[in-house]
Amino acid sequence: MNRKIYEVILLIWFLSSIYLLFGAIIFNKASSFGVALIIQSQIILLIIILLTATSIFPKNWEAKRWGLISFQIIGLNLICVLIRYIVEEIIFVRLGFPKSEPFNALFFVYDNFYYSLPGFFIGFITFLVFKTIAVEKRNSELRQAVQEAELNLLKSQINPHFLYNVLNYMYAVSLPLSERLSGTVAKLAGTMRYTLTKSDVQMVPLREEIEFIQDYIDLQSTQFDKGLHYCLHKELEDDSVMLPTLILIAFIENAFKHGVVDDPALPLIIAVRSTDKDLTLEVENHIQPKRKDPGNGIGLVNVKRRLEILYPDKHVLRTVRTDERFSVYLQLSL
Repeated sequence: MNRKIYEVILLIWFLSSIYLLFGAIIFNKASSFGVALIIQSQIILLIIILLTATSIFPKNWEAKRWGLISFQIIGLNLICVLIRYIVEEIIFVRLGFPKSEPFNALFFVYDNFYYSLPGFFIGFITFLVFKTIAVEKRNSELRQAVQEAELNLLKSQINPHFLYNVLNYMYAVSLPLSERLSGTVAKLAGTMRYTLTKSDVQMVPLREEIEFIQDYIDLQSTQFDKGLHYCLHKELEDDSVMLPTLILIAFIENAFKHGVVDDPALPLIIAVRSTDKDLTLEVENHIQPKRKDPGNGIGLVNVKRRLEILYPDKHVLRTVRTDERFSVYLQLSL
């Protein structure tokens, strides 16, 4: 997107410069001094537009740093006034062009402030146009992703009511036979209910996601005769923060698919930390020797894409893979 901004600004600036020079030379019979003034004014205008559209507003707009924006605009304007003075009153004079007589410093600053303002407005409008285009593109991608998710869900779903009825029946039958079996069926029903009923909900509280993760881990533990060895560490200043549904479970699921989870010497490590401003998830596991595939696990690519759409420039996702270990670090700015 930044490259597009530069291309559009340079194209508009080039055409406007050609237009001004053509009019000055052909119709106004401008002198070489007049042409030099137009060229240096256009170069300074280009600097103002570029810095305004690609730096001042993009870096401060979302954070609503209005004071800093004003300070930077005034500072840039003063720098441009200084550049104009050096060019017009020193460099041009040494090249033989006439010197301003008499020179009024206050009027010089005011005059250049006035003629620099259009550059700031053009830069601001350019920033808003590209920001609107970026937001619309992101919304379009999000709508497409939601539609694809809904289609995939419809393809893979069996009637949830039928599943609930079957699982409830299995739970009732297994309850007098085995407490462990009935508990497993109950966990399975709970995880399936969560994934199905929350599939059309965009955001859920963190505590619900953590409860789902715990149920998922408990359910997975039934597969290991030697037991499941893991550490789920939670530091939750605020467990009511909202986050996208099922955004964390993919990293846990990846650890179970490709990691060692039944060795007490190599436990699966899961750490969740939250404040009212950010959420951090860390997952670290040893890799199964027989599963050293070149990828990072099915599902992580889709999660990365969701994060790019939902948290543009507001998330950090790092994955580190060695011969023996795989770790994930995720931070969301809420």
